[in-house]
Amino acid sequence: MFKNNFFKLIELMLVMTFLSCNRENIVFNEFRDLPNSNWSYLDTLNFDVLIADTLNNFDVDLQLRTSTDYKWSNMYLYAEIDFPNGKSRADTFQLFITDKKGHWNGEKSGLLVNFQYSLYRKIKFPINGKYRFKLNQAMRDTVLENILSLGLKITNSKEYN
Repeated sequence: MFKNNFFKLIELMLVMTFLSCNRENIVFNEFRDLPNSNWSYLDTLNFDVLIADTLNNFDVDLQLRTSTDYKWSNMYLYAEIDFPNGKSRADTFQLFITDKKGHWNGEKSGLLVNFQYSLYRKIKFPINGKYRFKLNQAMRDTVLENILSLGLKITNSKEYN
């Protein structure tokens, strides 16, 4: 009897895990670690994403991991999207790392801080194919220290037209 209940519990947990994993409708989620936790303004981080859906809306988020030794309260970022047809779009973002009192805006765990920033909301990709997202830091320091990794996450938008 114990064995049957144990296996039923395992089966229920697997089904619940499977159902909860699909909740966000993640299309793309990838991180790039930065060598020596330094990000030079010369270092472009590229993310190649194959998009086949031109009908639905998507959300594009930047994921950032820093150490608690990151010395700035913000970060400027250049983002460029190269479309499959050769056209591109460029934007500049300011990310707020801490609030006005110096408290971390991300989730702190020990010496690490994880952030998720919305770059684009409810966007449609006009044509299918490979999109390249290029990210560069745009701070006055030519090399940002204590940046551990950056990621790009694309999900099906929760909001519709």
